Amino acid sequence: MPRRAVKVSDIDSCGLTLSELQELWLGAHPTTGSCFRTREELVAAWQAGRAVVMRLWGSHGRRPRGFYEFEWPGDPPAYDVERSCLWRSGVLGPEEKLEVEREWRREFETAQAPNFSVNTGVEGGNRCHRRRRQSNKNASAARE
Repeated sequence: MPRRAVKVSDIDSCGLTLSELQELWLGAHPTTGSCFRTREELVAAWQAGRAVVMRLWGSHGRRPRGFYEFEWPGDPPAYDVERSCLWRSGVLGPEEKLEVEREWRREFETAQAPNFSVNTGVEGGNRCHRRRRQSNKNASAARE
């Protein structure tokens, strides 16, 4: 997927720095911590930058860290089930939902081929069942 370039106007429109936007996207830095001094600053940053952050990084069935901090009930879903969780919860817009469903359909059809397998590089090697199960799980989510 091509990365979207952050435009100066995106940053200017919300008044946040690149570091602040990055934290709303990916979360606090694992070693240096948050660039916000207080929880109130973080909340204010999300309110100011939400539209920009969601437009830049809330797409393709994925959501930025700020979304999960302020708008999602409970803990964020694991990466491998994030899209199906968002799909099930009705968070995805119509175009995004269709995009994800089409990708799931392609993956499901690929996994149904008689010669389908995945070499994980582990001795004993082909892990086709795990990938097929994931494709089937995604496809069943799309049928709901």
